[in-house]
Amino acid sequence: MPGHGLTTRTARSGDLLGAAEARVASWRAAFTGLVPQDFLDAMDPAAIAASWSDSITAGRSRLYVAVLGDQVVGYAGLGPERDPAAPPGTGELYALFIHPSYWGTGAGRALTDAACADLRENGCVNVWLWVLEANTRARRFYTTYGFTDTGDRTHSSLNNLLEIRLAARL
Repeated sequence: MPGHGLTTRTARSGDLLGAAEARVASWRAAFTGLVPQDFLDAMDPAAIAASWSDSITAGRSRLYVAVLGDQVVGYAGLGPERDPAAPPGTGELYALFIHPSYWGTGAGRALTDAACADLRENGCVNVWLWVLEANTRARRFYTTYGFTDTGDRTHSSLNNLLEIRLAARL
């Protein structure tokens, strides 16, 4: 059950900066030592929020936020699977980030529930995502949620880190 007072909803334009701030804090907490420090230092929440606004307006992605009081504590980005080889009915969880102050509160599960419900409502029967192999916390979360390793691998553009594709049935 999500933490007391935690809600999820479709992101509104006024939520984007808070979601971007949660992303930056999460990246800095989870990826320090894994990705170049200059990349982490240069992350700009305002620029991230602006790029999301463009993507959402163009219909390339959808964003859900987790809100506690009036504070955006995390977000999930989702939409059509980007891999042209994906079977029909496959959606993708592009991103799931929770501000580290709210890790373990149920926000990640609530956002994953919202993302999966959205994909189901849009005709998807499967959901795929990519996760850094070194991100053991996220991999543990996704496995507990019901995602399984597809065996597909790629390398991230940052530090050429190994990424693992996970999948779940909706």
